[in-house]
Amino acid sequence: MKGHLIISSLALVCLCVWTLDLFAAASSSPDSPAGAAPRGVSSVSRNGVSIGPTALDSEFDQRDLSALNLLGIRYAKGQGVNRDPRLAMRFFLLSALKGYTPAMANVGTLYETGAIGRPNQHRAYAWVRTALSFGVPEKDHDATVLKLGMIAARLGSNNIGAAERLAGAIATRVVETCQCSPGEETELASNGSL
Repeated sequence: MKGHLIISSLALVCLCVWTLDLFAAASSSPDSPAGAAPRGVSSVSRNGVSIGPTALDSEFDQRDLSALNLLGIRYAKGQGVNRDPRLAMRFFLLSALKGYTPAMANVGTLYETGAIGRPNQHRAYAWVRTALSFGVPEKDHDATVLKLGMIAARLGSNNIGAAERLAGAIATRVVETCQCSPGEETELASNGSL
């Protein structure tokens, strides 16, 4: 019982630290207004941002991927916009499928916390694991490894194999979408655009 309390407390502290890091990243975004859609994302509608069918087809540069991720953070937290975790997931996925690892980790966080429904540790593990395989920025590496360990502890050793297979499928999809490979993201995410 005492061990579970310590692990739960550690998980809460790590979640708070990661949340503060996400908040810091969002608050240090470029001088774009809250809710402004980056290049490649279509019109802003009355009910939120609608993403057109050509959004994934356009060429995103590193600033676009970072902007999509930061916009997702704003919607996930309700910073300057109405809180909308489902819309946040859409922005994170747009960026993550183009190989942007901070967005991959954020997708995992939404699944872990159950922000878009019931918590799904299986998918949370797979997305965080994929982010690590593509190479999260060095400053986020230790926190991401710790997060993966906490999710793995909740998932249980019997379910890790299935989560690893899902991570492999996600990585394959990312490689097909962004035409990049694991390891390239370290350069993409840490080139100063954050």
